Formats: sequence, C-alpha cells, structure tokens
Amino acid sequence: MTPETKRLTNECLDSYLLRLGNNKDLYNLTWPDIAEEMNEASNEDFGESKWRKDYHQLKRGYELAIKNKITENEALKEIEDKTLELEKKTYQFRDQKREHDSKVRMAARFENLKNEIHKSIVELENMKPLRYLKPLITEKPIKRAILLLSDLHFGADFSNSLNTYNPTIFRKRIEQLVEKFLLYTEKNGVTDITLANLGDQVNGLIHVSSRVQASEDVIRQTQVVSEVLAEMTAMFSGIFKSVRVINICGNHARTIPNKTESVLRENFEKLIPWYLESRLRDFTNVEILTDSDGYYVDDVDGEKFVYVHGDLDYVTSAAKALPQMLGIVPKFLFSGHIHHNHVKEHGRTTHIVSGSLMGVDDYAISKRFYAEPMQKLLILDGSEIECTYDIKLK
Repeated sequence: MTPETKRLTNECLDSYLLRLGNNKDLYNLTWPDIAEEMNEASNEDFGESKWRKDYHQLKRGYELAIKNKITENEALKEIEDKTLELEKKTYQFRDQKREHDSKVRMAARFENLKNEIHKSIVELENMKPLRYLKPLITEKPIKRAILLLSDLHFGADFSNSLNTYNPTIFRKRIEQLVEKFLLYTEKNGVTDITLANLGDQVNGLIHVSSRVQASEDVIRQTQVVSEVLAEMTAMFSGIFKSVRVINICGNHARTIPNKTESVLRENFEKLIPWYLESRLRDFTNVEILTDSDGYYVDDVDGEKFVYVHGDLDYVTSAAKALPQMLGIVPKFLFSGHIHHNHVKEHGRTTHIVSGSLMGVDDYAISKRFYAEPMQKLLILDGSEIECTYDIKLK
C-alpha cells in the first residue's frame, strides 16, 4: 500500500470507500487490497465481497441522487467538493509518482555510470598502472601548502580575441601548473599538501553556451578530469609525506540544467572522489575527502578552514552567512566560481577566491569581464598563510 491509499484526515468511511473504488486502477489496487484498507480504517474484519457491494450501492446512490435531482443543495455541494478533492488527490499522486520515477532513473543512471567508469579504471590499471612510491623526505618540520584547483572547465572548446581554450590547452596549462607548483613547494620546504578541488572541473552541459562550446560530453569530461587528477595526485604522493584531496561539487556538472529543480546530490562531480578512491586505493599517504552539502570544513592547528565552490555563497555575503549556518567562525574561506582572483578580510574571516584554468570565454567577453588563467597556491605557517603564489598560466 502507498500513502495515497490511506484514509485522509476527516474523511468518512463512505467517502474513503468511494475514493478507493473509483481510483482502484490508478492506485493499482485489487478488491482484497481495498478490503484490507477498509477493515483497518473501520476496525472490522469483513471480506472483500461486503466492501465491494457497499461500494456499488454507494456509487448507485450518488448517481441516482444526481440523476433525479432529489439531493438537497448542501448534499450536492458536498459531493462536488469530494469529487474535486478526489481529482486533486489524483493529480498529486501522479506528480509524486513522476518525481519518484525520476529519482529511480537518476539512481539507476549513476549506478550505470559507476559501472562504466569502473570498467575504464580496470582497463587503465592494465595499460597505465599507477604505482605507489614511498616519498624520500628526510626528517624535517612539517610545512603545509594548499593548492586551490578551481574551475578547470575541461570540455570547453573556444577561441576568441583574448583567449583560446580546448582539451589540448587544458593539458598544457595543467603541466605548467604542476611545474610551478613543484618549484614553489620545494623552494618553501613543503612536506604535506592539500589539493582543494573547488568545483566546475568539467564544463558540463547546463547552459546553451556550454553546450555549444563543449567538445566532449559530460561523462567523458568527468572521466578525463578524474584521471588527470589521479595521475597528478599519484605523482605528488611520491614527493610529499601526505596528500589530502578535498572535493567540492560545482554547478556546471549538475545533472538537471534548471538550478531551481536541481539538488546537490545530483551532480556528475560526485563521481570524481569515487574515481580517485578506486584508482588510488593502494596509495597509503593519500586521503580523499568529499564535501557535505556543498561545503567542507577542515581543521588546521585548531583553526577552521572552509571550502565551497561559490555558486551558493556570494562573495559579498558568504563570510557572514556561512558562520550563521555552520555555527563556527572560519579563519579562511576558499572558493572559486567567479573566475577571477579576489581576497578580502571580513572581520575574523578572510575570503580567498581563486581564478579559473580556463580564463576568459565568449560569455565573459559578452559581459565585458576579463580574468587571466590562474590558480592559487598558499604556503602555510601553522594556521597562518605565510605567502601566496598566484600562478598565472598561458
């Protein structure tokens, strides 16, 4: 039985029986099912024959009353009201059923995607295995660094008067980023790192401009980005004592284009940490961490660092709104989304926004926005930021 077949509040037994009988096919009920519901509602133990007969008598009585116009106005009004109520319940039931079917389809789709990606992981492990090499680091004080990886937008493919971006340039810029990252971390004696994937690592298909500029579908985008991140993490694991990977979902990878209809769980970037865990399962110094409802709270020497994508947390208000929701005052708030470098203090919280790997696209030019391709590296001294590298990319 479903909630729609249960007796409504203030619904008399006759109306309840009439509703179940009239909607028997819609509710997918049999007369034994109806008898069970009616017995429960009336605290009786009659057979289905009794309730079927009662239903037909009720139905004939109402039809006869309407046909012969012998029913008083108040009775007619009650019948009309109950008929309207039944129709409303029918539409509500259909809406609920559609929503349920949509969730089932989405869950099945994600399971199928996981199966397909798992197959690709198995094939990659045979053709291109990632082997864990214990880092050769001499004993020295812990020195931490955070690399903000924001708005990679793999899959975008465009060329305008100010910038060109495609999968080939994506890989070129990743190579530049890794080279500069290793140079700066060695210079500062870094021993432990956090890679913060701040979302929109794939271009997705949520906007018309994205669909026009997308060179690969979103599933392929997710697979390629996940493998690039896995290979990068595997390389870093052989250099640093520990590698922590924080994963935040962006808005471009959501499965439903309409923002108001989408929920946080329905996002292709949910597959990225799952991919990394599968591909890097033998890497003992790698820790894969995932967001909770679009944010991740990290503890660094007793201070709170909060990571978000930025689509749900405006630059002007996030430092005030998030503490109210989380019940903490973070020392640092990290985000991306707006595609340009931004740092501002808000009392005890400093909001740091990283740029994008993509740079200025056709949409940004149409809005007269400009930002260079860049990512941000933070060198820590305990819970303080000792220095910042704005890594510009070409």
